[in-house]
Amino acid sequence: MQQNPHTAQGGDVIFFDWDGTIADSMDLCVQEISLALARMGCEPRPLETLRACNGPTDEESIAILGIDPARGAEYLRLREEAEFEILADTTRLFPGIAEALRRCAGRARLAVVSNGIPRYIGESLALFGLEEVFERWEGWQLGRTKAEALAQLLAEMKPDRAILVGDRIGDFNAAHACGVPALAAKFGYGNPAEWAQAEACCETVDGLPAAARALLETPTARRGGRG
Repeated sequence: MQQNPHTAQGGDVIFFDWDGTIADSMDLCVQEISLALARMGCEPRPLETLRACNGPTDEESIAILGIDPARGAEYLRLREEAEFEILADTTRLFPGIAEALRRCAGRARLAVVSNGIPRYIGESLALFGLEEVFERWEGWQLGRTKAEALAQLLAEMKPDRAILVGDRIGDFNAAHACGVPALAAKFGYGNPAEWAQAEACCETVDGLPAAARALLETPTARRGGRG
């Protein structure tokens, strides 16, 4: 999937995390890592450890899994291969999220900022027919933080008001690093301690459009000095 980086500017923008906010991708994460580890000849990891890798970048998961850093590049390559082998049969959206996104798109411009690699985000958007819903998207690149990816999108889109919707502390930290308020998707994979770091919370997928609109209308969502 190709995207046009030359977007319109101004208006309201809602940035969305992908995994745990739009995609119910825990099974995909667990299975692709398990396949990669098996192909490396590594011992299986506990399910809790595998689940902890959903949210952080693939690079960050090397330490979570206790993989020898010298084999990090091998792990990243094998995990990516496994991901695309099983993507179409394993990934899914949270029920009702596609309709909620379309309702959001009727009131604001939408973009994805994700720790998933760009090809994964692009193919997932195409798989679920969401290419036209999102104006821009940024995936993970080696050595770049989520806050840096969000900063790039902000510089390109120049919103008058902006919020970020996510489910994990990394999402909220990225938002705050860029001066953007965060909406916690409590239907995702985070926990109460993480959600407490967001400016507002959304309990259900169906309530997402109203919760996003309410946060956009707060003073913290306005981007000062944008022209």
